[in-house]
Amino acid sequence: MAKKAKNKEADALDKKIAEFLEHKWKIPAPEVKHDKGDNFKADISIPSVTLVVGGKALLDGALLRLVRGKKYGLVGRNGIGKTCLVNAISRNEIEKFPHGIHILQVE
Repeated sequence: MAKKAKNKEADALDKKIAEFLEHKWKIPAPEVKHDKGDNFKADISIPSVTLVVGGKALLDGALLRLVRGKKYGLVGRNGIGKTCLVNAISRNEIEKFPHGIHILQVE
C-alpha cells in the first residue's frame, strides 16, 4: 500500500515538473534596455558603510567600492546579509550612495 502512495506522489511531482517546464519555455528571455547617461562616468566609493539589520551589524565602517563597467555577484552562506545589502542599495538606504543609477536585482 505504501508503494502505491509513493508512486502516486512521484507521478504528481512529474506532472508538476512537466507543467512548469512547459510554462517556462513560453516566457521570453529577460532583456535590459537603458541609457546609461552621465551616472556611469565614475566608480562608486563610499568609505564608511554601516548596515544594521535586526540589531545586528552586518557591515560596520566597511569600504563599499563598485568599479564602473564591472558586474558583481555576492557569494556566501545563508543568513550573512547578502540580500540585505543588495536591498539596501536598491532602496537607496546607503548614505552617500549616488541616486539615479540603474540597479538590476534578480532573485
